[in-house]
Amino acid sequence: MKTEYVDYVVIGLGLAGSTVAYGLCRHGDVAVLAKGGAASTNSYWAQGGIAARVDPLDPPLAHEADTLAAGAGLCHPAAVRLLTSRSAAAISWLLELGVAFDRDAAGNLSTGLEGGHSHRRIVHAGGDATGRRVMERLSARLSEVGNLAVYPNVAVTSLVQDVHGRVVGALGAQMVEGLPNRASPSRSLWLARKGVVLATGGIGGLYPYTSNPEGATGDGLALAYCAGAELRNLEFVQFHPTILNVPASKPLLISEAVRGAGARLVDSNYKPIMQQPAGDLQTRDIVARAIFRHQRLHGPVFLDMTGIPNVREKFPTIASGLADIGFDPITSPIPVTPAAHFLMGGVHTDLRGRTSVPGLYAVGEVAHTGVHGANRLASNSLLECIVMAFEAVADLAAAPGVSRLELPDDICDVLSPERDCDVLARVQDLLWRHVGIEREGSGLQAALGALDQLRDTYPQSGEVLVARWMAKCALEREESRGAHFRVDFPQESAAWLRDTRVSSQKLAYTSA
Repeated sequence: MKTEYVDYVVIGLGLAGSTVAYGLCRHGDVAVLAKGGAASTNSYWAQGGIAARVDPLDPPLAHEADTLAAGAGLCHPAAVRLLTSRSAAAISWLLELGVAFDRDAAGNLSTGLEGGHSHRRIVHAGGDATGRRVMERLSARLSEVGNLAVYPNVAVTSLVQDVHGRVVGALGAQMVEGLPNRASPSRSLWLARKGVVLATGGIGGLYPYTSNPEGATGDGLALAYCAGAELRNLEFVQFHPTILNVPASKPLLISEAVRGAGARLVDSNYKPIMQQPAGDLQTRDIVARAIFRHQRLHGPVFLDMTGIPNVREKFPTIASGLADIGFDPITSPIPVTPAAHFLMGGVHTDLRGRTSVPGLYAVGEVAHTGVHGANRLASNSLLECIVMAFEAVADLAAAPGVSRLELPDDICDVLSPERDCDVLARVQDLLWRHVGIEREGSGLQAALGALDQLRDTYPQSGEVLVARWMAKCALEREESRGAHFRVDFPQESAAWLRDTRVSSQKLAYTSA
């Protein structure tokens, strides 16, 4: 077995993983393990921008208040305060990296409005190409670092723990190039003297309709769970309201910023489905449910962008993507549908990125910091990647690490590196039908039963493991809150003002 010794192992190459890796390079050697390149991450395709208080007229605590309101009672206030208070510093860091944010005629940073925000505070780069611009600049900086090595096309099959239970590395398989579901039989071992960071992204790929790249299938959650880490709030899946709804086409997210610029959701007769323009800018859970119910009861929903001046200049990525499949946003409304977008839950961490397992950190969408509560406020995700990455780097840099690695004799795969497409399709169908935008008890029970059978047949499937706990958490939470909506329990309940906790194959609860 090939073995590499470094100071830090980072798993994931999106904004969270790249920021951590860049910061850690000042403190030691870094190995980054990635399924694909930066362009295969959610961060790269993020359109909406980064929420930050860069306008002096934006009240000092308004961003914090908006985040707490969107989170429907489950945000952890200390995490929200940390995130929002560091937003301007995050933008300053990106400017220092060379990210060219959009500016107004006076040379000030341009700011946009998105649903749930009380003030214009969304900063963009290249209109709707923020994620790409940020990732390209950060990737360029990473390529200049001498003590960092990126290992692409690696499927991590296990987090390696020493005889004391501390996570000290990762076991991985090299995927065959051009065959994303075929792995080499050989294994490589990356051992870290100071720490291991999960930055693997979310779970959107477990749904058939998603804004996420296909690799976002919850790998980090499964790896952390198998290592004994605590997961939280897996029932809270945010569905983006407006994904292009064209069968067999590649998913195209149409940013919330488009509605912020004046686009309206309309029916087939071009009549608005929301009673007033402000309705189109409510939080994502409300808008997604409104579209879902309209589709079920009345038919398709469209996004009318025809009234936005200079729409092609303001949203060049979206306009180009639409043009590639024959749509012109200037002349006609665009068919849209909600789709899985973001997981508010994840591997639980403190505000330094530390999980419940020594040596293991988690940053980005894979982590549950308590920032997002039951429903993420728009454009807080890229901000979280940066702010929490800074905190994890500071903690890891100060950590003593281990002087001698004491490894067990039985290092082996806990997850299969090869994805069974038939199993994934069954998981996607079950989650969409029963753990989707609206849920109810009997459907969740049916999904859980089917996933139990799949788990017995495919015990090394990370997709099945994560989907099963998502269904279990959704079944246990007998209320509707934020992105979790139960038709059989349609109201919030004070008794459920608490996090759902998963560890050691058990469910427990704790106050937010």
